[in-house]
This record gives sequence, C-alpha cells and structure tokens, in this order.
Amino acid sequence: MVKNYRNALQKLWKGLCDVYTVKTIRNPANGRDEPTEVQILQKQPCRLSFSSISSTTEQDSAPLTQQSLKLFLDKSVAIPPGSKIVVTQEGQTNAYAQSGPPAVYSVHQEIMLVPFERYA
Repeated sequence: MVKNYRNALQKLWKGLCDVYTVKTIRNPANGRDEPTEVQILQKQPCRLSFSSISSTTEQDSAPLTQQSLKLFLDKSVAIPPGSKIVVTQEGQTNAYAQSGPPAVYSVHQEIMLVPFERYA
C-alpha cells in the first residue's frame, strides 16, 4: 500500500532540484583553503508548491500577502542546513534555501523554502 501511495505521489513531482553547499577546498594555484560552492545532489525529482498567506492584522494600507513555498521530495534525500536548492519546474529555475527542518512522512518529506540570498 505504501508503494502505491509513493508512486501516486511521485507522479505529481514535475520538477527537478539540484543542491549546493559550500566546502573548503585547497586552491592549487595559491595553496590556500578557500570556500567553494559544490554540487552535492543533482536532478532530484521534486515538486514545488506555492500558496499565498494574507495578513489579518489591521493596518492603514493594503493587507500584506506573503507567499509560502514548500518542496516535496523523497524522504531518503538528505539536504544539509544552509544549502542552496535550485529548483526547475514548469520552465522556471529559481534558487531557494531551507527555512527550517523538513517534515518527514512515510514516503516523502516537505521542506519550507525561502528565496536564496546568500550562504549563512
């Protein structure tokens, strides 16, 4: 039954994600250890889900609307905190970062994302 659920869920995953992190690597040209962006995962099937959250506080201007981004992918995929996650879905490619620990379920995990600005 879990296998059927996994197959049905993964049919919705129309995106691919690449994961990058920063590692210290010795530069052979100058012999110094330098922070370098390294790809640790490539073309992982995923789904990026968007939802809008409206502010309910009273204010003089228009209510604020915030977009919530959630990444669905296989629970066996480990993404280290502070990584850059580049998602390609529906012809769009954007970079994101995790905004917290993943919610892990029986066959998948859900990771809340924010737009990537820089490595921590």
